[in-house]
Amino acid sequence: MIENTNLELKLVEIRDNQYMSDLYPDGLPSNAIIDKTLTAKGATTCELDERYAKRNSIIIEPNVPVIDSKQVKYPNLLGVREGVTDYDVKKYLLDKSIRYKKIIVTPESYSKVKKAAEYAGVNLFKDFFLLIDECEKVVQEANFRPAIVQPFFDFFSFDNKALISATPLSPKLKGFTNHSFSHIKIIPTYDYKKNLSLIGTNNVQLECLKQISLNDNKKAIFLNSPDYAKTLIDKADIRNHSKIYCSNQENAINKLHEEGYKASDSFVSGEILEQYSFFTSRFYSAVDLDTPDKPDIIMVTDCLSKAQTMIDPFTHSVQITGRFRAGIGSITHITNWKEDLKPKSREEIIEDMEAQRKVYNMLADLKETLTGRERQLLTEIQERIPIYQVLFRNDDYKGKVNPFLVECDIQKSKVESLYQDLQSLNNAYNETGHFNVSYHYEHYKEKPKAVKAKPLSRERKLQILERLQDLKPEGLVLKFLTEEQQEELRSLRHEAPELCKYYEKFGMDKIIEIDYDLATMKRQLKSAHKKEIYFVPIDEIHNTFIIGRPYSENEIVTTLQNIYDRYELVDDNGKPLQAKATYLGKYFRLSDRMTIPNTRLKGYIPLEKRYSLE
Repeated sequence: MIENTNLELKLVEIRDNQYMSDLYPDGLPSNAIIDKTLTAKGATTCELDERYAKRNSIIIEPNVPVIDSKQVKYPNLLGVREGVTDYDVKKYLLDKSIRYKKIIVTPESYSKVKKAAEYAGVNLFKDFFLLIDECEKVVQEANFRPAIVQPFFDFFSFDNKALISATPLSPKLKGFTNHSFSHIKIIPTYDYKKNLSLIGTNNVQLECLKQISLNDNKKAIFLNSPDYAKTLIDKADIRNHSKIYCSNQENAINKLHEEGYKASDSFVSGEILEQYSFFTSRFYSAVDLDTPDKPDIIMVTDCLSKAQTMIDPFTHSVQITGRFRAGIGSITHITNWKEDLKPKSREEIIEDMEAQRKVYNMLADLKETLTGRERQLLTEIQERIPIYQVLFRNDDYKGKVNPFLVECDIQKSKVESLYQDLQSLNNAYNETGHFNVSYHYEHYKEKPKAVKAKPLSRERKLQILERLQDLKPEGLVLKFLTEEQQEELRSLRHEAPELCKYYEKFGMDKIIEIDYDLATMKRQLKSAHKKEIYFVPIDEIHNTFIIGRPYSENEIVTTLQNIYDRYELVDDNGKPLQAKATYLGKYFRLSDRMTIPNTRLKGYIPLEKRYSLE
């Protein structure tokens, strides 16, 4: 899984009855990206337990539930999250009764630890070992949790540090090679593969209902959509025997309780499962689901109606199936597919970004020669180039590409590519090395009903906009939000995507001007989308077609259409833009229509580049 293939690879064997503390009795190794291959091998225990790691440690965990579960097991541990102050951390650091300080913290709260250390006169970089656990989350969630990358600004400043996961992902950073990092791969000496049933279907809901009723075993259903979970619960009439585990953004748990659902944002050690337990992505990794139950695992993906339910076999599935410490029963993944997904390869994404960065820098140079309105207009153009979304905003790194966001885009596209057809997903499961896969297809005559949120009332629009203004005033940099606020913002974007996009793009005054009309918002967003990105393909089109070479009309249409589709260009009616051979004249001065030499095909020769689309 790891992308840093230029690092020195060290293979370390582990037996069935061994844990990480057996391999590293003095604590985890430093300057390493540790691919532990398996979950539940006591990696964090190896660092938190003073019997092994006799040193001060900071462990970055992706989510709050992980901290809650670890604090129960280790009373001398300090969990730092929202609600814990700089003073609390300082007091802990100065507590002489605790010999080895063990701090476990979310990425967003790391700054509290750093500030408290300065107040207490503690040198974190020399006195503490830094461990980033479940490091793939930094990549997978960088797009909606900007502050998740904050610890990496200091990561290479620590004398002793490491990344660890059973499914590691990380971007290529110079620090890994500059600090002589190694890639440690833990190799089990025993057969650790689990049997998994992959079920493709044209009706995910009906297949889910069928699977949960197959036997009396308890079911743990991993589905990244509380709304979808509610739909399944109601259709199966199992409300009294179900519980939804999700984050509590926007007071979601109380709302679920008010609607008559059992729900929680945490999992208590020793908790007895309901017959049907639904878990969102908050619980996919890191969290120990410590229960005596051994449930059947059902993973659910409905990429046609809920794109966020796509499960990555290489990361999500491996992590999910390792959550229950007492063991599990059967494993099933129910999914459909989406043929019109158009994911890009790693090479295409990087090539596109390099071209965009070139244009962005050219505009930056030109902007320096301008003043007033002209300078402002160029700034607006720069901010509309897609690469602007992956640039750092903070002063120290302003204008530089955020490698975590780049890797996030690459990984997201990689997962999407698996859901274009079921064979690709089946192949991916086999490639993980973690599963013995059996695959079959279930067809239903009944068409699936999309799980849709209720239409937004005017009152709900006003509530959402009020929260948006609190969370994201125009011009506010997102990194200043707490982890809970960022989760709430993500929830609002899921609930009302057009409203949030429109607010963030045009502002509140424009929303009032159009009287909160969603139809107008959608139409103007589509129009703006066309205007914003139409100029982006010019660079690619100019590089694709060679001046002086004849092209047949069919070749022109096919090539232009591929580019239009990749950039999701739309016409004035918001429909996908359909290429015509004559459209090449928008980008080049063309020869007259001609017969291509040695063929009977009609076509054109590009003679000179054009830089205006008019």
